[in-house]
Amino acid sequence: GKRHAVLVFALGLVIGSFLNAVIYRLEKRESVLKGRSYCPHCKHPLAWYDLIPLVSFLSLQGKCRYCKKRISWQYPLVELATGVLFVALFSFGAGNLVFLSSPQILEILYLWAVASALIVIFVYDLKHYLIPDKILFLAIGMAVFWRVFEFLSTGMSVPLVQAILAGTGAST
Repeated sequence: GKRHAVLVFALGLVIGSFLNAVIYRLEKRESVLKGRSYCPHCKHPLAWYDLIPLVSFLSLQGKCRYCKKRISWQYPLVELATGVLFVALFSFGAGNLVFLSSPQILEILYLWAVASALIVIFVYDLKHYLIPDKILFLAIGMAVFWRVFEFLSTGMSVPLVQAILAGTGAST
């Protein structure tokens, strides 16, 4: 219901905030998992209350709390887009969390992961006219893993064979 949509949207906002960090750190060749977030202008480490998706951007009127320079609109737009996309995929794939089966939950998690990779690819490409291999290979790996999982759980070999042939450029 609506309560689930709100929770999924909030999760999407948080993941969108993380995706912004991934996009920025890929560009700077920094570790995604190490180090705190900081202002790209003054390099001041950001406090937890500076990192609340959408809320911090709006409350700070799109400026850094410390140096007062403008924060890119990319940050709230990626957060918002991720939240909306997560809700859309959840609604399409499930509708109601109470009645979800384990395969449906796994499918939604897979769709969210692929959507997240595509958001990073889209924004990075938009900014730099380049698709980072790290993210592309991760997305390909997720798709192959999912197809193998589908094959093992359903025994349907035709989609797996078709997916492999499609990935190699061959036709059936």
